[in-house]
Amino acid sequence: MAKKIVFTTLILVTVAIAAFVLFSHNAVAQSDAAASGDAPMIDFKALGGFIIEGVVFSIVGLIILMVGYKVFDMATPYDLNRQIAEENNTAAGVAVAGVLISLGIIVAAAMG
Repeated sequence: MAKKIVFTTLILVTVAIAAFVLFSHNAVAQSDAAASGDAPMIDFKALGGFIIEGVVFSIVGLIILMVGYKVFDMATPYDLNRQIAEENNTAAGVAVAGVLISLGIIVAAAMG
């Protein structure tokens, strides 16, 4: 079940980033075309590069988050997976959420 959740999350993040890159680039292309006259609306080479860059940054960010989770799991005296999944320990879930959010902010700032 966990593998399905991770895979689904990866797909959703990738689609969201691709859509964001597509729509933000389209808006820039429209404003540039309006300013220059008859320039093409979308530069597909640049758009493809932006999509590839977004996907690579997403994958790198997810890998860094997974490594950070494993480091936090090793630093705690108990098994986080067992505490969250089997024993429904809310405190462990909140601690893991805090670590993942803080790592996400750091990774986003580093890549931005």
